[in-house]
Amino acid sequence: MLLFQVLFAGLLLVTASKAKIGYFWHITDIHYDVHYSVKGDTRKNCWRTDVNGGAFYPDGRFGDHNCDSPWALVQSAARAMKAKHGDNVEFVLWTGDGLSRTAIGRSSEHQVSALQNLTSLLRNAFSSQFVFPVLGHDDPGSSPGERLSYGDLADFWRQWLPTEAIQTFKTGGYYTIEQKKHKLRIIALNTNLYSQTNAQEDPSGQWLWLESVLAKSLKNRETVYLVGHMGPGADERQPEAVPLFQEKFARRYLRLVRKYAQIIVGQFFGHLHSDTFRLVYSDQGQPVSWMLMAPAVTPRRTNSGSANNPGLRLYKFDTDTGQVLDYTQYYLDLETANSRDQADWQPEYNLTTYYDLKHPITPQSLHDLAQSFRSDPHSTYFPRYYRANSVGLDSGECMASCVHTHFCAITKLDYTEFTHCQEAAASALASSGPRLATVTLAAWLFAVTPFVT
Repeated sequence: MLLFQVLFAGLLLVTASKAKIGYFWHITDIHYDVHYSVKGDTRKNCWRTDVNGGAFYPDGRFGDHNCDSPWALVQSAARAMKAKHGDNVEFVLWTGDGLSRTAIGRSSEHQVSALQNLTSLLRNAFSSQFVFPVLGHDDPGSSPGERLSYGDLADFWRQWLPTEAIQTFKTGGYYTIEQKKHKLRIIALNTNLYSQTNAQEDPSGQWLWLESVLAKSLKNRETVYLVGHMGPGADERQPEAVPLFQEKFARRYLRLVRKYAQIIVGQFFGHLHSDTFRLVYSDQGQPVSWMLMAPAVTPRRTNSGSANNPGLRLYKFDTDTGQVLDYTQYYLDLETANSRDQADWQPEYNLTTYYDLKHPITPQSLHDLAQSFRSDPHSTYFPRYYRANSVGLDSGECMASCVHTHFCAITKLDYTEFTHCQEAAASALASSGPRLATVTLAAWLFAVTPFVT
């Protein structure tokens, strides 16, 4: 095993300078609301009716921070993806929550129509590429008893999924895709199976299936992308909320990631609606894997009051190794789009340039970035991260406790450890008085930061 790890690492170093460049899009949390309207019945034009006593009209044609996505916004996103990087992408990751929460509980015909519209839009935008969808927690078929089954959804996406993938999708909403020419395997997970409401030890057999796929990939010297709707850990913008990813399942997932970290070269999730990242550490405290959370298309405001501009993400990767080299985050300034009645999607930032990182993106480089958020009070990186977190939307000032929460969420994916991290930070702040003393900060960092050699 050690020899294989050495050879594998050597292969990555040799090929880094001769990388064959490829691109893929990541779109997530569209939350398409078929009833969105800037006029009409205020009880139906937006999922949120608790504004101004229910008499609420959205801001504009392309959306509102108190609502889910109108069709005009969804269309503009697909057109922007095609126009900015359409025909020369390898694939598209679509990580769930395609429909608005207004679709929950509605007729299957309503859900089918909305999902068909989204599927057709992406199929037409990427007629020569494959789109790889996963189920979000607000999607039809996301839980037992839904009107639409896994089989129904598999039929929607049959044009993108081979026969073997269709079979496992019908079993539990999960599948794997082998990119043979690149020796890259995409594993699409149904993270809804790991929600708080599931009491089974291995829901729909996904754990057994996942470990068997990872073991086979290790044997065949493939590299792997893990793709899902929600990742383990806390929401940095709503830390008090109980994670949808059940803690026992989160711990099991993290154990698998540690075990197969040498072949897992990317983890991609949505769900949080924010732009952030997560780190997985070995039992010895070394950063061994990363997760990148892409922000949502929907600008919907959360219960905590946080919102975001609509976002899309384009990844750049080495097609020989699967190593992610960079990404460009695109965004839509929603206020400007509505005032001008024109959706102009623009680059928000480039990852490596924005944070002064080198190619490729590694667990160590993201670990160093996270450390800079807390170890250097004068760092320019956290303000950049915090602005990107809401996709360029002004979220106000992030004080010391806010910075602590973001740091803990990034580095502590076990929810119990996250809670301890926050408590340690709160204690350090309380003991330091109005201004955080250097010695107190150092003590807090020692308590919550993994040891890295």
